[in-house]
Amino acid sequence: MNLKAFAIAGGILSGFLAFAFTVLETARGAGHTLGKLVIVCPGYSVTYLGSVVGLIYGLVSGAILAAAFCWLYNKAGGGACAPARSPNEIPRERS
Repeated sequence: MNLKAFAIAGGILSGFLAFAFTVLETARGAGHTLGKLVIVCPGYSVTYLGSVVGLIYGLVSGAILAAAFCWLYNKAGGGACAPARSPNEIPRERS
């Protein structure tokens, strides 16, 4: 797997989810469970402003966790954490 692409995708997904759930819970007037994120993420709160803070925390933490997962996966599977090759660099099988 491509480490950089996987980290970016994980960060975007995690950030979007943190933002979306915070906005939804703020609109509903709930969010008791999300309020516990204050322990891990200083500055976060279940408010509309807190959703932006959650987005930033989600982007960073999601990217770090996805990159760590990709690195471990590539090490265990024998793959390389290198950028994708262009079609000209891919070795072709000889007949």
